[in-house]
Amino acid sequence: MSTHTPRTRRITCIGFDWRAEVSLKETLTLLRGKTREPWQYTDELTADVVVYETHNALAQAMVRRCAAEDAGRVFFPSSSEDDSVLTLRYPFGASRLVSCLDSASLQLQGRLAATEHAEAPSLCQRLDDALRTPGTLAVAIRAGGQQGWLSLPERELHWSQPLGVEEIAELLSGEVEVEALGPTEGAALRRLESAARHAAPAEGLLWAIGIARSKGSLLSRLDIARPCRLRRWPDFGAIGRRSLDIRCASLLTQRELAPSHLAMMAGIPLGVMGNFLNACALVGVLETSKTLPAAAAVPQAATLPQESGLGSMLRRIRTALAIGH
Repeated sequence: MSTHTPRTRRITCIGFDWRAEVSLKETLTLLRGKTREPWQYTDELTADVVVYETHNALAQAMVRRCAAEDAGRVFFPSSSEDDSVLTLRYPFGASRLVSCLDSASLQLQGRLAATEHAEAPSLCQRLDDALRTPGTLAVAIRAGGQQGWLSLPERELHWSQPLGVEEIAELLSGEVEVEALGPTEGAALRRLESAARHAAPAEGLLWAIGIARSKGSLLSRLDIARPCRLRRWPDFGAIGRRSLDIRCASLLTQRELAPSHLAMMAGIPLGVMGNFLNACALVGVLETSKTLPAAAAVPQAATLPQESGLGSMLRRIRTALAIGH
């Protein structure tokens, strides 16, 4: 009988002196078994997590390069003017390090989940794609014996029968077809109009699809590291106000938070958090920041620091970054 061995993640630090490296190694040893995943220190720049000194020029260069390459790593600066960004400064406190490592695990797991689900988009993803297709006038929805359409840009729902809790539950439990209708599909739209005469606000149905049919993955247009907030409280519709929805909505109406940070603050698994954010995005109440805070927090440096007693480590960094002497 085989047993599952958790993957060991790797962390490194750049731009600090040797005492910070020793401190990080010792603190990781003390935290063994207290984080979501096992962690170990490495000198390699390909580590899953990089803690960097914000004012160190070499560290800045690495963050900028990795951000441009989308290398799939998580970065924690030593300081930031954005209070929604998690920071790690020397000396590394145990509780703070646990928070950052668990946040990194959520981000890294979320990226893996998004990759695994790429070949089988969820109903939520397919509907979001249809709603955002350029030139779309309406979106047809067919589920078993039910059918209807969403008019754009009003997002008013027209259905073949009054849509109550039981009808929504039946719709969400089976196969659902979604089709974007443009100017050339006038005949199909007229057929839907004649068959679906019950009009109702669409937000309740859209919210239910986001919560129940997201497969635990964020919509492709959302980024696990990009801060977001709510313009207003959503209409929770037939599903009702769950305690986790109230908690998350309360946090996101007060401030911008990245999904990974929100999941940690609310104490909610990232997959569940993804369902909530997808529902918010689908009904149109979610606003995302235009920039990624970690990359934006890195200031431009005019000069490189002089090589110190850490010469061998700095040379490795320069070689990896292709920075000349």
